Amino acid sequence: MSSGYGIRGGLGRCYPFFADLKDCLRSEESNEPGACTAFREDYFECLHHKKEYARVRTILAQEKKNVEIAKNGGVDDGGH
Repeated sequence: MSSGYGIRGGLGRCYPFFADLKDCLRSEESNEPGACTAFREDYFECLHHKKEYARVRTILAQEKKNVEIAKNGGVDDGGH
């Protein structure tokens, strides 16, 4: 939450990222296009975990592929 309070009181999980974004947007450099992009990406990643989930899907797909390779005696058949 942008209020800074988490669901059980105290500091919210993503508030430090929001505070960094807010500070960047208030600065004079924020008038330049893309000046706060890194802060915005960090904040949205904290909220939605899209990059984390994509990485987990990639790892799981590779593990599945490794199991198939092991079943074929260590030979990668290219997915056929």
